[in-house]
Amino acid sequence: MSPQPDNLISSASPEADLATKNRQDGRSVPHVIDLRAQDSSSAPTELSLRREILQGLTRRTVLVPGDTPADCLFAYSKVIPNVVLYDKYGLELYDKITTVEDYYPFETELGIVRDNSHEIACRLGGISTAKPPKRNDERPEATQDCPQANPRFIQPGVTHSQCSSSFPVESTGLPLTIIDLGAGSLKKTSHLLRHVAGLLQARRGDRTAEYLSEARYYALDLDLEQLSSALSSIQIQEESGVGPEVGGQVQGYAICGTYNQGLDWITKSLTTSSQVKSLECDKVGSRNAILWLGCSIGNISPAEAIKFLRDDLHRALDSNTRVLIGTDNCQIPEKVRLAYDDRQGVTKKFILNAITVVARHLGLPDDVLSPKDFDHVSRYNAGMKRNEVYLRARREMRFEVSAVEGDGIEVGHTLIHLKAGELIMVERSYKLSDEDAYQIFDQAGLRVIQKWNDLPHPATTHTLYLLERAAFHFVRTAPWPSTGDGPLPSAGLPAAQKEDSSGWQLLLQVWEAISKSSLPVPVSDSHQLKFPNQYPDDQERHSYLGLKAHKEEISLPNKGGVPSMADWNSLWKAWDTVTLEMIPRNMLHQKPIDLRHACFFYLGHIPVFADIHLSRYLNVPTTEPQWFAEIFERGIDPNLDDPRQCHDHSPFPEQESEWPSLEEVLCFRDKLRKRLTEVYRGLGKESGGEVPLTRRLGRVLAMIYEHEALHLETFLYMLQQANFVKGPPGFTTPDWNSLAHEWDTVAESQSRFDELVEYPVPQTITVGHDDYDEEDPSHPFSEDYEYGWDNESPSRRVVVAPFKLEPAPITNQQYLEFVLEGLSDCEGIPDHVIPKSWTYAFHSSEQLSKRHQLGDNPISQSSQNPIGFQNWHPLPARRPCKEADGRWRGGWSGGVWEWTSTPFEAHPNFKPNILYPGFSQDFFDGEHHVLLGGSWATIPRIAHRPSFVNWFQFRYPYVFAGARVAHDY
Repeated sequence: MSPQPDNLISSASPEADLATKNRQDGRSVPHVIDLRAQDSSSAPTELSLRREILQGLTRRTVLVPGDTPADCLFAYSKVIPNVVLYDKYGLELYDKITTVEDYYPFETELGIVRDNSHEIACRLGGISTAKPPKRNDERPEATQDCPQANPRFIQPGVTHSQCSSSFPVESTGLPLTIIDLGAGSLKKTSHLLRHVAGLLQARRGDRTAEYLSEARYYALDLDLEQLSSALSSIQIQEESGVGPEVGGQVQGYAICGTYNQGLDWITKSLTTSSQVKSLECDKVGSRNAILWLGCSIGNISPAEAIKFLRDDLHRALDSNTRVLIGTDNCQIPEKVRLAYDDRQGVTKKFILNAITVVARHLGLPDDVLSPKDFDHVSRYNAGMKRNEVYLRARREMRFEVSAVEGDGIEVGHTLIHLKAGELIMVERSYKLSDEDAYQIFDQAGLRVIQKWNDLPHPATTHTLYLLERAAFHFVRTAPWPSTGDGPLPSAGLPAAQKEDSSGWQLLLQVWEAISKSSLPVPVSDSHQLKFPNQYPDDQERHSYLGLKAHKEEISLPNKGGVPSMADWNSLWKAWDTVTLEMIPRNMLHQKPIDLRHACFFYLGHIPVFADIHLSRYLNVPTTEPQWFAEIFERGIDPNLDDPRQCHDHSPFPEQESEWPSLEEVLCFRDKLRKRLTEVYRGLGKESGGEVPLTRRLGRVLAMIYEHEALHLETFLYMLQQANFVKGPPGFTTPDWNSLAHEWDTVAESQSRFDELVEYPVPQTITVGHDDYDEEDPSHPFSEDYEYGWDNESPSRRVVVAPFKLEPAPITNQQYLEFVLEGLSDCEGIPDHVIPKSWTYAFHSSEQLSKRHQLGDNPISQSSQNPIGFQNWHPLPARRPCKEADGRWRGGWSGGVWEWTSTPFEAHPNFKPNILYPGFSQDFFDGEHHVLLGGSWATIPRIAHRPSFVNWFQFRYPYVFAGARVAHDY
């Protein structure tokens, strides 16, 4: 069950001792950590909830859940917090809801957890699924101080003074701690815990570090009785039916508290070394996992979810912590309708029980406020991709709530007036598509490590995402639009908004019409979580707009403007990770690609290039030592056939001993970064300020930023050819075994999508943009201006003849089949068939796509497009799907650039860049061809700018690239 809201009261004992308690029936129960009793700020929770109820029932702003005429039929002003759904009787009803056949969310998520428990347990513990643990029949030997292993795979937690561990002291594997936000009945988690227990080292003397040395499970919820009951009675045979007892045990603890209290506790106890030692044995190298299941993320708006993940959950995530989040992806109206308008009427009872709870908190008798006075109304709002549940007043009601004083909080006499037919909003539940989920996670700074779903795309209805806060993050998607329930237009605003209650008749007529013409549509998704400020109040209502059903494409706000300091910090973290942490220091002078410089050169080239251009703009000398500019200014790109042919470049030392030391280069780097930071501190000042922000300065900053980003990617081309490279720290190592299983499933499901993208008539498109640096002095700086490189300008109109295009790049299997067809039995595969896709395309009697044929690219519009270090490897390409409006959406290239057959050459009206004249024109040699898009190592700013053009020699074997085949129409 999902975590409960912040304003329920725990009846737990205020004692926070570390003792295992016993119930009267003799069963031991886990220790309860009562965070509410330890938090003085939660003392007036009862009164806070009362106040929140009163505020919700006295709202006057009439809100509309969407922007269509049909949405106006569900206009409302009053709300009640959905926390009131979860009293003792409400929890009992929710348990019944989870057993209703039509209610798919619970059973679907349960099935995913049950079917993938081993993989999920391994990934939470950082263990490869390709190396299953040994199955030990021995139990750990019980000591005098440790409880004997019992038939449960989860046992009551004990203090370290009682028992340092229930496992052999010889164990060397890492410990795993799992925190379950909103644990509920543990019907799902029990399957996962069983497999976690199976990963424990149970045999004395087993020193294999692959497996877990111990495992602890903390169940967070607000209902103490339910927590104790679930943890004390969870048995494999009785609860989950998943098999016999396992060899190890997971120690269980109950945490009674709210979300924020739980996350505070995690931050202090599991991510702070001083607290770790007092609570968790020795947690050096330990792994932590946070579970957020039950579709709880859908109980808040996407914007609120981003804020929660970024601001609240984020602080509990360190380099050793992962989070598993469940989402409901179903957007099939009929399926949703059946799920939430269950034929047994359990959901209706669940929602109506909220009135009983409200009456109890307000001290109102049944004859004043009763469930029989309301109807349950629910609908699926397709425009906002969410389910909504309301209570409709069956009669007019007026009642007064008496004042209550306590703990410094006063609630005065309040008059509440409900018109007959008036709607009260109770709950909303968003159905997030894969695209939505990836955008939310991206905006929150989280990286998707892996995912598990019930069915492959596009039939997915539920997904579990495993996420982490990586060492650095490039935001790949546009900010989520400001969405929510907006006020009625002034022309249709009910007079009640103007203190004239008679005007409500218009709105009541609307409600009456919908009640007669529509079937009830489902209640909310998981019946669980409510966040503060979920509904706009009078002050913020004008900032809410209706959510459109579709986002046509990714539209980043800064595809070519001045990079922010946050952009720079992410880039610097990425650069240092690749150049300093993935390469042993004694290997920096190695040349993984013979026709390129040694790795060390680029450590100096990046800050020197930036320093040269900053100094030229500021008209000051370059940073000392100035001789760095002589050897580090420009690298090399020799002709592959004749390396003697090469563009102009810096003279460089031949011997390693002639290069400066690493310490000297890093000192220069730090000087440049400090200098650049000081420039940013002076930006935006009035004329005469320290650093006036001009369009030319903006160009310099954009150029040196993208220059470093481009070299970050080409540096990785070199590292991919080396055998001394270490994995990137701060990123979870991929589990190829389970990923292969996921990819095979997706490939099988996509095998039927073989339709070509067709353009049956000639089309005129615009390529490039208009950005000449010679015009900088005559134009003021603009935040909306898009900078680019010289080959991107000017914009021009191009007529493209009819053609057909493969929806996805050539796969490895397709190319392998082609190679094997062309080889005799005695021949081996050549080492350098470069690039592989070219020969394949012409062998197919077709051609590689031309640049202009990729202008309207359906595989570049996905928030899942694996660019910007979302992964450190390509992914299988996904074919886009043709939707009802005829547009193709949802595909991606797999994290590779797309080769074209278009030569890289000067187009009409091309002008070399004044700041960097050789950037493009040095490569107009007939050997280079255009690439478009971006790879997994391309920053989003570049990958999402349609005018950006990359180029490489068409025989260059190292670029992260693929290709699609174009067919004559």
